[in-house]
Amino acid sequence: MTALQPYPWHEPVWYRLDALHRQQRLPHALVLSGPAGAGKSAFADALAARLFCQSPREGFACGECKPCALFRAGTHPDVSRLAPQTDEKTGKTSKVIKIDQVRVLLDFLAKSSQLGGWRIAILDPADTLNLNAANSLLKTLEEPGANTLLMLLTDQPLSLLPTIRSRCQHVALGVPALPQAISWLSTRLENPAQSSLLLALANGAPLVARAMSGQEVFRQREELARRLLQVAMGKLSALSASTATQKLPADEAWSWLQVLCADIHLMSAGVQGAIKNTDLLPIIRQLADVLGGRRALDLQALCTESRRLQVANIQAGLLWDRFWEHIRG
Repeated sequence: MTALQPYPWHEPVWYRLDALHRQQRLPHALVLSGPAGAGKSAFADALAARLFCQSPREGFACGECKPCALFRAGTHPDVSRLAPQTDEKTGKTSKVIKIDQVRVLLDFLAKSSQLGGWRIAILDPADTLNLNAANSLLKTLEEPGANTLLMLLTDQPLSLLPTIRSRCQHVALGVPALPQAISWLSTRLENPAQSSLLLALANGAPLVARAMSGQEVFRQREELARRLLQVAMGKLSALSASTATQKLPADEAWSWLQVLCADIHLMSAGVQGAIKNTDLLPIIRQLADVLGGRRALDLQALCTESRRLQVANIQAGLLWDRFWEHIRG
């Protein structure tokens, strides 16, 4: 179901934009930036719903009028969403938003609103616009027409062309302060006591933390860390470790191993207070003794490279074999 309100930690920004809207001074193009899992998409949806709504209440969409019902159902005719497309035949998703997609969007924006109100475009993630697609947007960003709003969502605002950024108002949507994040997250977990740990692993992003709580890799972190220690100490073969690890979702496993290797380096450097996997400190201490800080950094870099190669469709088994052989030395 499409969200009709932003997350609580974005309400100060929300009320500022809502005030501009009531004063008829809302910018026609916004770059909504912030880390993954901060809630940018929910904010964009809530703002679109607010503009479409016929009977807003206390600054938010009512959720009950016809435009709200259409928006919730994903069938509102006056909103267009752009994202990298997935090929129906191959199942592969493009890495970029292409110019043909933007041309369709521009045709949509050139037409009158079907319900007589706003026309809204949401580009997510906007930093995937290829050069031609981005350039084709410039004129519309400069002269969008009445009651038109373009929202460009991105984790990496500096990846947008300067000519794009200069035509938009930048709205930063960050993560909440830790007490607010814990308060929100703890009511949504089976084990509220894990809130602080999950937020540390998710760099403070509540939505990432909530998703992580249900991941198989999160539940098997200790086993994976012990496996790393066993291979490093020569008590487990690289082949056995690789075979076992391939049963896990690859991207999640690589991501967590990056964090673990960073923690090992921090332990070696004597910066224990910055370690994220606080529940695994005894194992991390042993790994730091066996591997050392320099090897931990090398392994972290190898994880980063392996994630990149995985996206390029390099066989996962080969990447895991290489990783565990590297640990064995």
